[in-house]
Amino acid sequence: MRCAACGTELIAGKKFCHACGTRVALTCRGCGATVSPDFRFCPDCGIEIGSAGVHDAAPPATDDALARLSRDIPETLAAKIRTAQHTIAGERKQVTVLFCDLAGSTAIAERLDPEEYHDLLDEYLELAFREIYRFEGIVNQIAGDGLMALFGAPVAHEDHAVRACYAALRMQDSISRFAAKLAPGTGELVRIRVGLNSGEVLVRAIAGDLHMDYTAVGQTTHLAARMEQMAEPGAILATDEVARLVEGYVQTRRHGSRSIRGLAQPVEVFEILGTVPLRTRVQVAERRGLSRFVGREAELTQLGRALRLAQQGRGQVVALLGEPGVGKSRLLLEFVRAQSASGFGVFESTTLSHGEATPYFPIATLLARQLEVDAAAAPDAIRSRIVRKLTALDVPPVPHFPALAALYGANSGDRQWESLDPPQRHRATLEAVKALLLAQARVQPMILVVEDLHWIDAESQDALDHLVRALSGSRILLLVEYRPEYTNDWSGMSAFTPLRVAPLSQERAADLLKSLLGDHPGLAPLARQLLARTEGNPLFLEESVRALAESKALEGSPGAYRLARALETIRIPAMVQDVLASRLDLLPAREKSLVQVASALGKDLSAAVLKRVAGLADEELAAALARLQASEFLVESALFPDLQYSFKHAFTHEVVYSSLPHQRRRRLHTQVVEAMEEVYAGRTAERVEILAHHAVHGELWEPAVGYLRQAAARAYERSA
Repeated sequence: MRCAACGTELIAGKKFCHACGTRVALTCRGCGATVSPDFRFCPDCGIEIGSAGVHDAAPPATDDALARLSRDIPETLAAKIRTAQHTIAGERKQVTVLFCDLAGSTAIAERLDPEEYHDLLDEYLELAFREIYRFEGIVNQIAGDGLMALFGAPVAHEDHAVRACYAALRMQDSISRFAAKLAPGTGELVRIRVGLNSGEVLVRAIAGDLHMDYTAVGQTTHLAARMEQMAEPGAILATDEVARLVEGYVQTRRHGSRSIRGLAQPVEVFEILGTVPLRTRVQVAERRGLSRFVGREAELTQLGRALRLAQQGRGQVVALLGEPGVGKSRLLLEFVRAQSASGFGVFESTTLSHGEATPYFPIATLLARQLEVDAAAAPDAIRSRIVRKLTALDVPPVPHFPALAALYGANSGDRQWESLDPPQRHRATLEAVKALLLAQARVQPMILVVEDLHWIDAESQDALDHLVRALSGSRILLLVEYRPEYTNDWSGMSAFTPLRVAPLSQERAADLLKSLLGDHPGLAPLARQLLARTEGNPLFLEESVRALAESKALEGSPGAYRLARALETIRIPAMVQDVLASRLDLLPAREKSLVQVASALGKDLSAAVLKRVAGLADEELAAALARLQASEFLVESALFPDLQYSFKHAFTHEVVYSSLPHQRRRRLHTQVVEAMEEVYAGRTAERVEILAHHAVHGELWEPAVGYLRQAAARAYERSA
């Protein structure tokens, strides 16, 4: 601990600096009040201080330190703060407060030279700040080795609690990796404690250096500080307010009720353990809110019949086929969530537009939840979970364990497996997949969902074919969906039912359109024209209404629109190509260019790669992305471990990409390769299939050959 006035290392337990005579002043971690080292409790908020040792006291950061840390804010975040700072002063904001400190910092300081200790603190704070800023939190207070951060203000986020949890988990991971590099005896001590609470705060002022000053309403910050103080080193504790907000997004464990000084009632405490991965595209979309589900009674009846047959041990395959936008994924979602599916285990997967180069991708995704495998886990953990699951299902680990482990890159070390040639490994993998699924179905009837089969890789197709031939005596209902251009060899099988999903009838389409537009009398001519032009395609209807609203032809709000100008002046696209091209043209030049750049990256794209390829200044990029999200061209699809965006519809991506001239496509693919090599330096082996795709389309022939050979080697290892 250093003197705030002269910077001299202070003598522990003394009230004055021995170099300059300045009285030691501490900052309360709960409310920010200045307190004396004589105090055992803060007179303002009641938090324990000083000799009680609940946290390592330290002087507040100087103004210079705060200014330095403010300058470290990424420019994209700083731009959002500057945009918000003119409007949020004096407002009440729902936020999540994060407190963090370096546990046992006194013991660490005793082991190190003061300069070494200062460097360690700097590194720890830099890592913590990086993860907080990654999820657009803002550091509000710094006190020695402790800090306070807020999520949800000044940049508002509906998911502020989720972001805070993600940041806390990333902080723990970063600090653990940092500690592992330190000298023995010191690294073991470097662990952090984190506390979280969600509630209301009042924004008092925003300084020019972006330092935020908040006044807590009630016990918001006090409880967050108490969570941190109760946490064991290396743990993240949160209140029940946080736990409710992150349910379904973050893994938690209840620690029971705890009495908190100053509060009449005990507080439920939870530990944050990890993240919950997102599932299929439509399930992610469901969180954002879906349009009204109409019609499909006949299709639901057929699916219900297949479900009953599967429940009786007469396994079934139902294939939903139809053009893009007719609602195949939505129909599957509504069916599997219906009461009729109760008692079935539901396991879902999807293919990717670039997934054909990644053998077994949808199969590995489909099995991951059954095996309780995290593909990012250590190989030992993956192998252990697979063996445990096979044992529980009475499936002999030999010969199936090596094949299943290979799906997740976990070498089993089995000599017999290593001696097999690729075709033999492929056959063994098909048998292992079938054995696992059939064994699981004996325990519980299952619904397996695989979407977008038109992008499936050959190895996964073989696995599905192998399973379909063995379904007749099982309790499995396999649901797949694909576009008309996809074909398979299942049509001659008695258990196979093709179910064509046609556009909605005029009556049902009118019901959907009414929910989108509203029932204002002046909308009747427009409604008739839309129904004629879109031909009952739900996506066409949604996009047409959205395009009209964006062009200001409609005014009001969804479900309550009215015409803003005469109908004859409204350009209504006849097909979705026209709808999406019109929406693209309505964008300002900067946003239009950016979404075209994004289309070259693919349907799902990394924010870090997009930033490098777009070549926009941070402020411009942040503003353009905000506009594209508001326009629903792009949506945030992942926050953890890296920020990712997705085109809201696959068809939107295809239309935008098709608007690019060939030369610009080639140039963009070249830039994508260069950006990915920079962003994923040292980790390109994980993305060789995507790199090969971009290198080929960028006509970078030499790198393309290299990445294709690497992709081939990966395929060979997986017996592709």
